[in-house]
Amino acid sequence: MAASPRPTADVPVIETERLRLRGFTPEDKPVYAAMRADPDVVRYLVGGEALIPFAEEIADSRIAAFRKAWAAGYGVWAVEEKASGRFLGQAGLARLERSSDVEVLYAFARPAWGKGYAREAARAALAYAFATAGLSRVVAFVVPQNEASSRVLEAVGLTAQGETSYNDFPVLGYAITADEWASRAR
Repeated sequence: MAASPRPTADVPVIETERLRLRGFTPEDKPVYAAMRADPDVVRYLVGGEALIPFAEEIADSRIAAFRKAWAAGYGVWAVEEKASGRFLGQAGLARLERSSDVEVLYAFARPAWGKGYAREAARAALAYAFATAGLSRVVAFVVPQNEASSRVLEAVGLTAQGETSYNDFPVLGYAITADEWASRAR
């Protein structure tokens, strides 16, 4: 079993059946940058493919931003497989720019696709959003071509809100309230 990077004191560690959600560490940079440089991984991220040449710089800035965001009481976790300690991707909560909305988000390296990890991590992030962070509503945005991500969001309880724009990209909006989450959790 590979040793996991040491958790950071300011980021809670959440364990699900198969996953460990923990704070990003500098040791995550190489695997995170490799994930961000994979065209199949970033093709559905807003502006993703254009950023591939800058994957290493983006990894540095995103990891720093993820760590800083936790001061608000929520943020984005590095996701690893509990059994092996292998880095799988990212999942968590992020406040949208120019808005008071908080988004649930996730992205996984290609070898982690098709295993239900996105659903498992998104559920954990939503549970944290409503039970611990005290949020009243969480949103998500998906480019229309990303049918797999739409299925994940619907599977964890978000409902489609229609077409909208996010950073000038056409997207499908999704949302769930704390009350909706609580009623589905019963």
